[in-house]
Amino acid sequence: MRIEATLRALSDLTRLRIMRLLAHMELAVGELAQVLGQSQPRVSRHVRILCDAGLAERRKEGSWVFLRSAVGQGLAPPL
Repeated sequence: MRIEATLRALSDLTRLRIMRLLAHMELAVGELAQVLGQSQPRVSRHVRILCDAGLAERRKEGSWVFLRSAVGQGLAPPL
């Protein structure tokens, strides 16, 4: 079941772009929305899918939510 969730999460072009960005640095949801040219609620939905699949990790700091990739850092579950 885990591989299905991972593949489903990566089947969207926007989520692939988010993962490429997160592979290089930690970013806030608002920063991702700006870079992607999409609304913050839409990006948050994509982020939730990536986090639920174990591909990204959230960190809250005040009212900001920062994201980083969980792939290749020992955080992502094995396929």
